[in-house]
Amino acid sequence: MMSRFRLPSSSSVTTLLAVAALSAPSLALASTTVTLTPVADSYVSPDGPDANFGNHGTFVVNRGFAEAYLRFDLSGLPANAVITAASLSALAYDGYAYGGDGNVYTSFVADDSWQEMGITWNNRPTPATSPVGEWFLWYDFTPEDKRGVNSNAALIPVVQGELAGDKLVSFRLHSPGYKTRYRSREYSNAAQRPALTLTYELGPVTTVLEPEADAYVNHDYWGESDWNYGSAQELVINYGFDKKIFLRFNLASIPAGAIIQSVKLSATAFWGVSPGGDGNVYTYLVPDNNWGEYSITYNNQPAATGSPLGWWWLWYPTINPYFDQVGVTEDTNFIPVLQAASDATDRRVSFRLSSPHYLTSYYSRESADASKHPTLEVTYLP
Repeated sequence: MMSRFRLPSSSSVTTLLAVAALSAPSLALASTTVTLTPVADSYVSPDGPDANFGNHGTFVVNRGFAEAYLRFDLSGLPANAVITAASLSALAYDGYAYGGDGNVYTSFVADDSWQEMGITWNNRPTPATSPVGEWFLWYDFTPEDKRGVNSNAALIPVVQGELAGDKLVSFRLHSPGYKTRYRSREYSNAAQRPALTLTYELGPVTTVLEPEADAYVNHDYWGESDWNYGSAQELVINYGFDKKIFLRFNLASIPAGAIIQSVKLSATAFWGVSPGGDGNVYTYLVPDNNWGEYSITYNNQPAATGSPLGWWWLWYPTINPYFDQVGVTEDTNFIPVLQAASDATDRRVSFRLSSPHYLTSYYSRESADASKHPTLEVTYLP
């Protein structure tokens, strides 16, 4: 039976390479504000139930007699944008207060398939039941430019959700007791067109990397110290023959200057033996990234350095020790190491996996099932 395993002391874990000793800096995210004009706008009226007004320089909001539809394209925003503020606005140039509720309400429209030159009262899409904000403009028979602005926080989750979806967002404008005429996107003065103003920060991005190279090395009784196992579909750890695993990852897909926030290394085992003693599988940094997947051997293996960056423990019984288990380590000691590697010239990082008293076999990157390959999951701020 496996004896109680030991963990490295906290003091030894903190002894890392000088280049990796700095923790990843914590930065305040910079905000960006963009203003979008509609890619489609129109109004519809029951007075002309099959009429379309998409090419007008004006759209009308008039109690039950007219309502306006606007659609904005969000595809220019980064996919990881986190919306922190949203404001919908339109410039009115005249209006009339009939009495009652004079607010102009904004309602989300989930169906973005309506066409600017095809929408009518009879085919208009159905808006959401609850509005996501409103504005109020007072007119006393005197035409005057006034901008209605809806900055209700309820707009934020609507826009965020559409950014994660089809990257189009549609709204309806309607009023129970007011009539106003607005400049549309066709109006000659671009500054007077409707607008959706968004402020966002860049949220974290997670990427999952497979090794660009993996292999194990073997020092046994039969002279296999010069053998290479880079093409094998398994990766083996065996303390008795000093079998160790080497993994190398290419970080080129992570943007230069990215701030690493978290790292998760994982590998799927399919067999193991528990002879007793310390059964942890430890990960060490290998500073030399120049080893070859199809040339690395026990005799020419690059040296690991420092204390373990992380570890996992998988239990395999003596009877029927064949089933898949995933070893995972998310130790924070990986963060400065990945940050240093991401900031370096060759943008690669290598690790060695080994165990003092355990035997385990893992699927390599050459195995047929890609879902079982080793992975390095990196979350970063671009």
